[in-house]
Amino acid sequence: MLVCADAGADRYMKYEKDGTAAERLPDAIIGDLDSLSKEARQYYTTKEVHIVEDPDQYSTDFTKALKWMRQEWDRQKGTNEELDIVVMGGLGGRVDQGFSQIHHLYMVLEQPDLLRGSIYLLSEQSLSFVLDHNENELHVNIDVFAENIGIIPVLGPTRVSTSGLEWDVSTSNHIKSDRVTITVDGPRPLFTLELAKRLCVDDR
Repeated sequence: MLVCADAGADRYMKYEKDGTAAERLPDAIIGDLDSLSKEARQYYTTKEVHIVEDPDQYSTDFTKALKWMRQEWDRQKGTNEELDIVVMGGLGGRVDQGFSQIHHLYMVLEQPDLLRGSIYLLSEQSLSFVLDHNENELHVNIDVFAENIGIIPVLGPTRVSTSGLEWDVSTSNHIKSDRVTITVDGPRPLFTLELAKRLCVDDR
């Protein structure tokens, strides 16, 4: 399932036209559509992409998109099936929007009506997600990820122990093994991995 949140459709249209996007159309464009350009709206309307306008100003376009995807997933697969979501461009641009994206990583942990599954934020240089309680075992492909990682206690102090990293505990660390374990006792921290240089995107 591929969904664009409001003006995300403009960026996807750009990637479509320059040949860097996958050869498929979005399943839907969701949001209050205040940022969607007339060009993108017309372009996807002619291609019969489902455009959903939700005027609710008490939720973000990202929240609207999550709700739509959950409802569509439940309709297709049933309510017991989990859905994991990868958000492209999840931590780029405005700082307030970046914090909002991180907030959503934690929102879905407490709100199964919003999403049953996990969110992964894929930005121009990194992949970020929330670690589980207890032991996390990560198999790291060095062709995909660089050595730099971060363990960030967003919700407050937590107890963490690790193996496969250069230092046992540090908010900034280095991967030293293709198998990393991180054990969490307390509030779940944010985990971020730097992408290999060949995969990093430079929009300048």
